[in-house]
Amino acid sequence: MENYSEILKSQLDEINDLIAKSNKNLSKLQNVPNRSIMVSHCNGCDQYYWYNKVEDTKEYIKKSQKGELRKTLQRDYEISVNKKLNALKRKLSKFLKTYDIDEIEKVYSNLPEARKNLVTPIVDTKEEFVKKWESVEYEPMEINDNIEFVSVNGVKVRSKSELIIANMLEKNGVCYRYEYPIILKGLGTVRPDFLCLNKRTLKEYVWEHFGMMDNIAYANKNIAKIQTYEQNDFLAGKNMIMTFESSMTPLSSATIKQMIEEYLL
Repeated sequence: MENYSEILKSQLDEINDLIAKSNKNLSKLQNVPNRSIMVSHCNGCDQYYWYNKVEDTKEYIKKSQKGELRKTLQRDYEISVNKKLNALKRKLSKFLKTYDIDEIEKVYSNLPEARKNLVTPIVDTKEEFVKKWESVEYEPMEINDNIEFVSVNGVKVRSKSELIIANMLEKNGVCYRYEYPIILKGLGTVRPDFLCLNKRTLKEYVWEHFGMMDNIAYANKNIAKIQTYEQNDFLAGKNMIMTFESSMTPLSSATIKQMIEEYLL
């Protein structure tokens, strides 16, 4: 099972940033008088009033007072959203203290070997998941015999750039399938350059390398392909990695390394 701890921690960081922003906004509005507002609708128009709760009276807000009105409404909004953000922060912080999805796997992994041998776990351990992922068989696409780009682990690829990517994946211990068939609605079966597995999160990433981006026909064809990926919920940074090069700007090892470290380790 995928562990969402890092995602939730990132969400908590976003909430903290919003709290800081809201606190700053509130400090700018601290001198706004504490007044209640009533809104009515007349002839299709909104009309605003200062409302005195004690005396149950209201005073029409003139056009010249719209600046005060805007500040009062903004202050009320900031107070409400600040309370909501802080409540979410408390709930999420409390949840993160006890959240550990890996505990499910540990119930099995902590069993004595004699018991493990007779028990079928409800979910695969990471090791078993990776082992099954790597053992999947598929029919590779035919590659011209004249092409001699072969990775350290013996995987034959179509280009020098793909060879660099493959070798760096292997060097970093990343599992991948070269040109593994997947189905895209609107396009049918496609074979992305690499289908990679993050062994820590057990999340799959499609990696496409676009190597002739200064060729107009190639670029136009692959822009359409990228759009089809997006329509099928394959999005860069979410579950897809994309690298590019042209005759003037070759693919750099630093870029490949950055992608691997960001998404696959």
